[in-house]
Amino acid sequence: MTSRMWEASTAQGERFIEAFVENPSGALLAFDFDGTLAPIVEDPEDSRMHDGAADALATIRSRVAQLAIITGRGVEAVRRLGELDSRRGLSSLVVLGQYGVERWDAATGEVRHPEVPAGIRRAWDDLKALVEDARNSGVDVEGLYLEDKERAIGVHTRRTTDPQGVIDALRAPVEELAERHGLVLEPGRAVLEVRASTQNKGDALRELVDQVKPSMVAMVGDDLGDIPAFEALQELQTAGMICARVVSASSEETTLDGHADIRCEGPDGVAEWVADLAARLG
Repeated sequence: MTSRMWEASTAQGERFIEAFVENPSGALLAFDFDGTLAPIVEDPEDSRMHDGAADALATIRSRVAQLAIITGRGVEAVRRLGELDSRRGLSSLVVLGQYGVERWDAATGEVRHPEVPAGIRRAWDDLKALVEDARNSGVDVEGLYLEDKERAIGVHTRRTTDPQGVIDALRAPVEELAERHGLVLEPGRAVLEVRASTQNKGDALRELVDQVKPSMVAMVGDDLGDIPAFEALQELQTAGMICARVVSASSEETTLDGHADIRCEGPDGVAEWVADLAARLG
């Protein structure tokens, strides 16, 4: 028998599942994209939505109050890489991109896309120079690449021979560069992200909760940038709402394990969890 790829690790997680089965129409389910709905890959442009997760979401879409993706990616990138415009059953999905600065509502086609601050453009050339300075000082940055995320720049180290060592070497100078340009630094899995907004996933989740007014909320994430959303869930739980922090676990980022009410084995486990929720609804 194949073992299950997810488990409820706290009473809070068990309570959420019980409440969901009893009243799915009161549920807001929010998901990060990379590492949660899409497997982590070396090149962000090769990212693709997990077909099992997409199918499971389509199955429960009509039964819940709202499905949402809350991501550091831009909305257009998630729409394209996730093939969201062409997937059946996801017509009511909401995507909050760039930590909620951008928004796309699949049901209405409405897009929120504010102007990109000039500081992020000025930072691009300085980051390239910073990487060259690191190379000249002996840091092995071979394989490092910069990703233009429009409102953010990703400094990816996954292809280098020592991803964490390069992160450690670059973190302080990248943080100083970000501050100089009026930007913020967001560390992640083998990436340092310089971005233009201080808004975080907790802010984005609160926005959705205010709009949807659900009776229960779950957020599924895999990285440090998801912690503010988990903290928002704890605030909502304290205020009386039924909430669950769902972690898409990996050996690359173990910090989130201590936050998990429900622990899934990566995107495969997330897909199985959503499919199991759908199966319990009958």
